Amino acid sequence: MSDASNRVEGYRKLAEEYRHLAATSPSIEMRDRYLRRAKDLVLLADVEEQEELFSWRFLRRSAASRGPT
Repeated sequence: MSDASNRVEGYRKLAEEYRHLAATSPSIEMRDRYLRRAKDLVLLADVEEQEELFSWRFLRRSAASRGPT
């Protein structure tokens, strides 16, 4: 698994932990804060995932344009 994949997985796991904290928090203010943090982490994971996909596509296209070596 690549470093980027590990980071994406870590962000998603951490987001899940924040959602759990939000669900169990007695404070509305803290619940909202935890949910915002979870949302930010999911967005971060999505961006990281897209960047990784773009990199792989770029490398594949670049290699294909050079032809066999």
